[in-house]
Formats: sequence, C-alpha cells, structure tokens
Amino acid sequence: MEARKVTTKTLLSYGCGDIYGGGSFLIISTLFIFFLSNVVGLSPAIAGFIVFAGKFWDAISDPLFGCISDRTKSRFGRRRVFFLIGIVPVAVSFFLLWLSVRFDSQILTAAYYFFAYLLFCTVFTMVMVPYNALVTEITTDYKTRTRLSGAKMLFSQFSALLAGTIPGFIVNNLYKDNQAKGFFLVGLFFGIFYAIPWIFVYKGTWESTDLPLAHSKSLGESFKDLSSLMKNKTYKIHIGMYLLAYSAMDIMSACFIYFVTYYFGRPQIYIVCLGSMLLSQILSLPLYLFTANKIGKGRTYTIGAIILSLAMCSFLFIPSDVSLVGLVALSCIMGIGFSAIISMPWAMLPESSDVDELLNGNARSGAVAGMFTLIRKLVQAFILWLFGSLLSLIGFSAALKAQSPQTIEGIRLIFCIVPLICMFFAVLVSFKYPVNPHTFKVVRKELDRLHDGGKKEDADEKTKAVCEKMTGHAYR
Repeated sequence: MEARKVTTKTLLSYGCGDIYGGGSFLIISTLFIFFLSNVVGLSPAIAGFIVFAGKFWDAISDPLFGCISDRTKSRFGRRRVFFLIGIVPVAVSFFLLWLSVRFDSQILTAAYYFFAYLLFCTVFTMVMVPYNALVTEITTDYKTRTRLSGAKMLFSQFSALLAGTIPGFIVNNLYKDNQAKGFFLVGLFFGIFYAIPWIFVYKGTWESTDLPLAHSKSLGESFKDLSSLMKNKTYKIHIGMYLLAYSAMDIMSACFIYFVTYYFGRPQIYIVCLGSMLLSQILSLPLYLFTANKIGKGRTYTIGAIILSLAMCSFLFIPSDVSLVGLVALSCIMGIGFSAIISMPWAMLPESSDVDELLNGNARSGAVAGMFTLIRKLVQAFILWLFGSLLSLIGFSAALKAQSPQTIEGIRLIFCIVPLICMFFAVLVSFKYPVNPHTFKVVRKELDRLHDGGKKEDADEKTKAVCEKMTGHAYR
C-alpha cells in the first residue's frame, strides 16, 4: 500500500492541519461561555445550553460526513478535496462566533449565537473528519502512524499554546476596557490563521488508491449501519479513554480562568499559568511518542493519567496565597499529564479503523473518524453546559464585584474533583486497551492477507486469538 515515503515535509504538511482542531476548540472551551456571559450578557446556563443544543445537528452531520468522505470521488481525492472547499468557510465561521451581537430579547441574542455555533460545527466537521481519516491511508506502518499523529499533536499543542495565551492577553490586557472589540480581533485573526494551513495540508499529503472502498451499500444504508462501529471492542475501549480524557480537559479549560481569578485572586497570572501548562505539553510530547512506540499507546496514556491525577490532588490542597512559582510548577505538571491523555486517543484512531475493517470487512476510516469527531463535540458541549449549570448552581454571577466564599469554594472543587474522577476511571479503562506494537503487526498482516483474497477461516490459531481479543468476537 505504501507507495510513497513519509518525509519531514509530509509530517509538517499533515500536522499543520490540526492548528485548527487544537486551537479553535481551546478558545471555545476557555473563553466562549465567558464571552457570552460577561460581554454579550447571557446567563451562564443559557450560554452553556447554546453549545449543548448545537450538538443535535452534529449527531447527524459528523457521521454523515464520514460516510460521504468514504464515498467521495474527485480528481482532488476523496479526503483532500474537502480541505480546498473549507478554506474560506473556516475563517468566516470562526469569526462570526466572536461578534458582539445584542438584541433586546435574550432569546434572539441566544438564537444568533446558536446558529453561528451551528455553522462553525458544520465547517469543522467538513474538514476535520476527512483530515482525521487521512492518516490511515497515508501509511500502514505503526511507527510512522505514530510519527504522523505526533506531528499532528505538536501543531495542535503549539496552536493551543497560542490560543491559550494570545486571546486572553488581547481581551484582558490590550482591550480590557473594550472586551467586545478584543474578541472581535480574536475572531478575525484566528479565523484567518486557522484557514491558511489547509492549503499546505492539501499540497503536502496524498491518499491511498488501493484501499477497498465502502461502496457496497447506499449512503443511507451506510449511515444506518454506523451502529456496527460499536461492536468493535477496541473502538469502545478507545472511546472510553477518549471521553474521560477530554472531559477532564474541557472542565479544566473552562474553569481555569475562574479558578485563577476568584480562588487565587490574581487574574493577571492566568496567561502565565495556562501558557506554562501548554508549553510543558509540547515539550513532553516527543518523550510520549517514543514511549508509545516501545510499550504501546494504552500504557503511555495510563502514565499521563496518573501524572495528571497527582497534579489535581496538589491543586486541591494548596492555599490561595501560594507563590507564582508554585502555581507555574503545578501547571507544568498538569501539562505533562495532559500531553499523554489528549495525544494518545488520536494516535489510536488508525488502529481502531483497522480493527473495524477486520470485523466488518469495509475500509471506512471516514465513518470511524466521523463518529470520533461527533463524540468529541458532544462531550465538549455537555461539559460546557454542565459547567455553566454548575456555575449557576453555586451562585456565580458576573454582575457581582466579589463572589461569596461558598461560590469560590465551589469553583475550586469543580476544577479539582471532576478531573480526578475522570482520571480514576481513565486508568481503569486504559488497562483493557488491547493494541500494542505486537498485536498491531498481527492485525496488519491479517488485513493484507485478506486484501490478497485470503479467508478468515484460513488464519492460524495465534492470529485468530489476537483478532478475537481485538474485536471482541469470534473470528470466522
């Protein structure tokens, strides 16, 4: 299958696509509810509900675009054509989120941001679903896939570093007396910044031409058959790890600015702490990629979850007058933990596609990526809605000059306890993940044999045992 060599240019070209995926979601996680509540004037509960309600469309569009991507035929490719189509919509849809639009009725105001968010989600799906499926077709080699996923995550975390520092600096420092204008500039600059890389992704990558296409069923039948993805044991465990990791990240991202502002009473250090965390994520990622190729992605994920748990326990007990050095140190440890748990689930995605093909007989990496993107956005929407609801529940009000001690304590507990609960279950689930470098080689060898016309019943007993462990079903 691998007719072309993956070079440094390929790694950079493919990786830069996740500048959009990594940065846009972080800005939304950290600032969107804050923007809607403190600048636009919507209640936190309504702001959280806007994001949550927008996911009803995602429940259709994400897997649907996955099926469409699997079936697309064009001279620009079945995945890469969407990168060209999406360049302008990426910029426009992100920009519209950060316009300060106010109507006399909160319902009308909420409706504008609901539809703006709906547009953003649709465009995100159109480019990111094919993008996440592409690595499966660029190479079948375990280590090369890890390198591609690593390049993707390096760009993602670099983008997250920019997204976690520049918007906050613009809004809270340069335009602290006119935050609406600050958010306007954030939307304009980052919208353009997220659109440009898709030119390089298109020009610097390729698609396999010898994979079996999932065309045996109509588009409607393929869409209805997506439930069969959940028969895949590896995919179910993979999704569990993914949900737990990103739930912890989303609640932390949304709560961090409130935690620093109200518990520590030092809003000016928010950028320093968040920047330290994101920088440590980038610096520790190469070590995790090396570890993943040695002991497997599941065990690497476990290490990160344990490190993050230690950091959150420390945050739970530190006093509000802790030194800046102490806060930066804990932020760095938190970033080291997050680096593994947010990078490994994406690095595992090609293997889930392989096991799905082994189980169902179709190469449908687009559908697998579509479901994955849907789950990511559903989880983020639920967490943001939950966070907004919890803020209202503990009595937070942006109109108050000072929050009550009970509200401040509630913010501290939300920031620390929810990620700890997620990491407890993440460690338990990760021990069940069955893919490692050895089992991957067995699956790839078996898929190559099947592509050459072999039959499942002719596989040797060791191969059957590995395939049954991966799929959770009898191999015949």
